[in-house]
Amino acid sequence: MLRQYWQRWRQQQRYRVFILPSRYGLSYSLLIVVMLLGAINYNNSLGHLLCFLLVSVGHVAMHHSYRNVRQLDYQLGRAEPVFCQQPVLLPLNLTNQSPRPIRQLDIAYLPSISRSGWWPLKQFSRYLPVYKAPQLAAEQTSLHLIPIPTHKRGWQDLGRLRLSSVYPIGLLLSWFFIDIQQRVLIYPRPMGNKPLPPPSTMDDSAALQHQQGLDDFAGFHRYRVGDARQHIAWKALARDGILRTKQFSSPSGQKMLFKWDDVADLPDTEAKLSQLCQWILTADTAGMQYGLILPKQTITIDSGDQHRHFCLQSLALYGQ
Repeated sequence: MLRQYWQRWRQQQRYRVFILPSRYGLSYSLLIVVMLLGAINYNNSLGHLLCFLLVSVGHVAMHHSYRNVRQLDYQLGRAEPVFCQQPVLLPLNLTNQSPRPIRQLDIAYLPSISRSGWWPLKQFSRYLPVYKAPQLAAEQTSLHLIPIPTHKRGWQDLGRLRLSSVYPIGLLLSWFFIDIQQRVLIYPRPMGNKPLPPPSTMDDSAALQHQQGLDDFAGFHRYRVGDARQHIAWKALARDGILRTKQFSSPSGQKMLFKWDDVADLPDTEAKLSQLCQWILTADTAGMQYGLILPKQTITIDSGDQHRHFCLQSLALYGQ
């Protein structure tokens, strides 16, 4: 038994719980002060009784608010790379160690670039609400995917989460912080309308055969971010509500080589990277082999998930 208490105490020391009155709590306190002054001025015993009753309600609410957050333990998972302007889904395992359910849990996010200073209230208003957990069952562990916004490609340091609650009656706000201490790779946003360039080391007749191969329907697969919009199966979506992408077969031996010169006519670097990213996803969906030539890097022709990640990583870190 002593060992269990020791382990629980060690887990509770992972974070410090803060508690302050909410805006409603401040109004509630001001109302009590005004009522107390009136009761003193008119020597009204019932007014004193009502003031003391309201103070006791706030005192009990303070203990419930603190206990609602204090018995919560957490474990962070590893975030996977995503495309720019697509939210990072951070796995967060929340464990309720209390025999009572935890209610009204709100999760907010603060980017690391906005965090400065040690005082926890300095950046309090800059947190972005990203997730709500209405109730966590007693003595249970649940997995939650916390969406974290992204704005630019490259490595993004995941900042800090704030877990807070105004349970039970909204007068007090209890919260604690989680420093994520991770960074995630953000791919360029797949976007562009340019057609695929001609296949590598092929004459015009072979290139024509290649284009015909892209039109050979091979089936459907679940929609993935970056799939070409013209390949979406709209009729199937209207029929059963499931978003699918048409998959096309290509002749064996086809090899694509995406060059920086192929997108030289685009206005800026980000547009070029987005177009190359779109081509890579299109070729990967079609099952083709492809390579990538950047100004200071050349990736040989290959295929597969690791090759796709390596190409997208090179685009994400270009110029950094």
